[in-house]
Amino acid sequence: MNNEQLEQTNEISLVDLFKILRSHLLLITVLTLLFGAVAAFYAFAVADPTYKSNAYVMVQVQVEGTSGNSFDLVNAQRLMATAADLISMPVVLDKVIEDLDLDITAAQLKSNLTVSSSTTSYFINVSYLSGNPEESKEIVNAVIDSAIAFANDNVAILEDNIIRTSTANNGVYDSPNKILYVVIGLILGGIVGVGFAFLQEMFNNTFRTKEQLETAFGIQVLGVIPEFEIKEQKHE
Repeated sequence: MNNEQLEQTNEISLVDLFKILRSHLLLITVLTLLFGAVAAFYAFAVADPTYKSNAYVMVQVQVEGTSGNSFDLVNAQRLMATAADLISMPVVLDKVIEDLDLDITAAQLKSNLTVSSSTTSYFINVSYLSGNPEESKEIVNAVIDSAIAFANDNVAILEDNIIRTSTANNGVYDSPNKILYVVIGLILGGIVGVGFAFLQEMFNNTFRTKEQLETAFGIQVLGVIPEFEIKEQKHE
């Protein structure tokens, strides 16, 4: 029975939680700023920036026996997936590596290459991530040129059906998200600081109230000394 009463008197109220956080405010603040500073240092000084460049191609199929602006939209839509797969094929990427004299493999090039299309348009977006903005531009343009040339020479159903609609420019900054890194660092530092504060409180075996003393030792507390601050008086 005494143990149950002791556990009840040891329960921490919201006021106690606030007091714990206030008493460890300096520790929480220091850890928050420390983690934020480490995250900022990594984001701004250590992490390698990456740049993305992109360009578009269009799949269009002209109606047989016609000239001008008569296109078969149904067959063009059916060829979208085939054209997208062709752009990232090793035979296309190997030609890009050879033309640009890149010191990477086709698999490494493909890992940073994104080819996306949708069922609601006839455009395919080709983008590439690189640590060099000019290199990302050169690779996107070379991939598109290589894909179109290979399709025209080797894939009858795609011959003259992949049309370049834009040219890639120098890549724009893509990652890391520096502000996000700093925010995550600050949040993580705050969580660690609060965790340390409560962990230290868990190992604090002192009594906080007279009820805890009475329950633990079976005695009656006659009085307690309240907390107070002594303000220093200035002597003239």
